[in-house]
Amino acid sequence: MKLAILTYHHEPFSHRIYRENIERELVLLGIEVFPFTDDNPIPKECDLVWEPGIAGSRSPHPSLKNTQRPVVVTVHGVGPFTMSWYEIYPNLLQALRGKIQEHRTLSAWQWFWKKISAVITVSEFAAQEISSVFSIPRHMIYPVYHGIDHTIFYADGKKSDIEYPYLLHVSQYKPKKNTDRILAAYANLPEDKRPAFVAILPGYKEKKIAIKGVKLIAEECSSAELATWYRSGMGFVFPSLHETFGMPILEAMACGCPVITSNISACPEVTGDAALFVNPRSVASITSAMKHLIEDKSLRQSFRQKGLVRSQQFTWRKSAEKHLEIFEKVLAENREPKIRNEIN
Repeated sequence: MKLAILTYHHEPFSHRIYRENIERELVLLGIEVFPFTDDNPIPKECDLVWEPGIAGSRSPHPSLKNTQRPVVVTVHGVGPFTMSWYEIYPNLLQALRGKIQEHRTLSAWQWFWKKISAVITVSEFAAQEISSVFSIPRHMIYPVYHGIDHTIFYADGKKSDIEYPYLLHVSQYKPKKNTDRILAAYANLPEDKRPAFVAILPGYKEKKIAIKGVKLIAEECSSAELATWYRSGMGFVFPSLHETFGMPILEAMACGCPVITSNISACPEVTGDAALFVNPRSVASITSAMKHLIEDKSLRQSFRQKGLVRSQQFTWRKSAEKHLEIFEKVLAENREPKIRNEIN
């Protein structure tokens, strides 16, 4: 199989991690890949085209409209079409811009969903949202879970230099990551009994968080650095308002850090029973979970063990094999009409 892979000059970090890992594993599985950038034509020698990076309000790339090759697209999520404005955008101007872009995206998808042969997404939750928003038949959408790099994210490795206990939150700052409620929940804990709180928040709007005990890291951390933070944490607090997967949840579990997460969207689907669930829109619910985890060592140990087991089910090789099955199915289905025509 000769697979053309569309790449973008400006690619979100999480999309790049996904694409690079799947691409690497596909090559190891014997697939010949032809990456091409968004300002170049589709390679003529390819059998199939994969667009791995649609999410939110990004429109399908116009170069795919006229290709005669089968097209498979990965849609990471459609949160901007299903969430409230104020839970996505930090201000009204960005909300208006976002809604204009969403309208354009929906218009573009009117031709695109008829063009594509299959949609890959990252969870069953995401598949249901995509089918609903874009009116794509559910049988065309294939949920395929991400993997994680178990050579980086594992429990028995280097820990952070901080010697005192702490809770941890990691996210690329966006309103939907629920940072304000997380910090308010932490502030509600008795000051003399609570551990520290480490917030790794690249892109956070403030230079300092004025809550005693909070350590803010607003710079990007490497995966290896994140692993050291996960390994030392008493608990990982990740009650997002909307997640179609939630990679940090898996990373924390793989490093042995007990997880507190949302009882909505894809979070329960990813964690199974290996996390403590909260209502993400309730500060009191988040505070209660933090308190429970802090005070109950046996609970922390239980979720640590469950998380270690659960995280082992997610590998990039397994994910790539699922991608390959879909690509092969699409190619087989596209060959059949041609064969029938030749026979007739």
